[in-house]
Amino acid sequence: MTLSCRRQTFTILAIIVLFMQIAATLAAAQKAACTLSGIVLDVQGNPVAGFTVGVQPYEEIDGVQHMFGPALEARTDDAGRFSITGIVPIPIRIGGTSQAESNMGEYFERGNEIQAVKIGAATIHRHPFDGGIRLSIEPRTHVSDTEIKVKPHARIRGQVVFTNGSPLANTRIQVSTQYRSPDGMNTGSTGTTPMTDNLGYFAEKAATPGIYRVTVNFKGFSVTAAPFQLQAGETKEDLVFTLASDPIMPDVAPEEGVARPPTASASTSPLPLGAGVWVVNPANGHAYKSIQCESWDDANAQAVAEGAYLVAINDAEEQKWLALTFAMSSYWIGLTDHENEGEWKWTSGEPVTYTNWAPFEPMDADAGDEDYVRMDNVSDWFDVDPENQEWQPTKLAIIERANPPAKTQAKEE
Repeated sequence: MTLSCRRQTFTILAIIVLFMQIAATLAAAQKAACTLSGIVLDVQGNPVAGFTVGVQPYEEIDGVQHMFGPALEARTDDAGRFSITGIVPIPIRIGGTSQAESNMGEYFERGNEIQAVKIGAATIHRHPFDGGIRLSIEPRTHVSDTEIKVKPHARIRGQVVFTNGSPLANTRIQVSTQYRSPDGMNTGSTGTTPMTDNLGYFAEKAATPGIYRVTVNFKGFSVTAAPFQLQAGETKEDLVFTLASDPIMPDVAPEEGVARPPTASASTSPLPLGAGVWVVNPANGHAYKSIQCESWDDANAQAVAEGAYLVAINDAEEQKWLALTFAMSSYWIGLTDHENEGEWKWTSGEPVTYTNWAPFEPMDADAGDEDYVRMDNVSDWFDVDPENQEWQPTKLAIIERANPPAKTQAKEE
């Protein structure tokens, strides 16, 4: 057994022994249980009703926090007051949540985060990583002057509507959010399935600051909002996602729990005209086709094999034509700075006379070689590292030929 394996085994055994010791002493410790009570206030000093304060025992082993045992919770009353009894006098972590509430038919995420806990003259601020507050209470102590300060967490709020302006109400949707820190060092993505309210609104929590891109999916329709930046403490509440469809009745009515038949106006997303077929752009006489690929390199190789090249977009009119021809999806294009960092070139050899970068792009983070360009939803351009898992699902590319092959389709604007 290697030294590393022995150390891991010893750590695991130590944790098991520790938990057994804790379990054996919990019953005895209950005799010395503590009480924690007080008030929850917002940043303006107003009481916060309906906030759930929770405490949970923890132990730190090799610098890692290990939670154990059941969490004790209490919900604040209308005056913002709470009381938790039966707390075992060992290190505890204080956390909290608040529920989403409805206000005049519109959905607002009323989530708050604990910022600090004040007990007497001492103030303890939230942990920088998990947002909890850690402290210990002496046996048989009743702490009654606790003041917990909270503030609303940053949120992203949007409305989903159809082309006629009617909302997609009381329906579960799919929301994917991609995030990038302002310095480009950190990226991430989340996927949730929130329920819209009766006016089509939904809300998502945001980890600010950062650059965000939010996509809503429903029944094959996909809409991506323009990227935006949130500073610390900011919210984004003016997003509108317009589905390219007449109103579609939800499959399931949330209240009744029974299936509903689709309406006659329901429609599905069209297949792109350029899917696997050469399509001629009458403005320049070039032919274009979408292909499936495993990577940017694979797409480039396929293009060369067909006497073509990854698409080179030379002006806004060509960009518009591509958007009308190829259905909403994400494609690799032929722009790259692989040879010289920051010197963007088309693989076709054409000069770069036009770009359609998304806001804050190109942003070459040190997290990888962002030397290739993905055109998202046939619109904004992003410089990316194909090895980054955030972009690996891109399996389509658009290729272009100056001389159209024999079998093509014509596509008017």
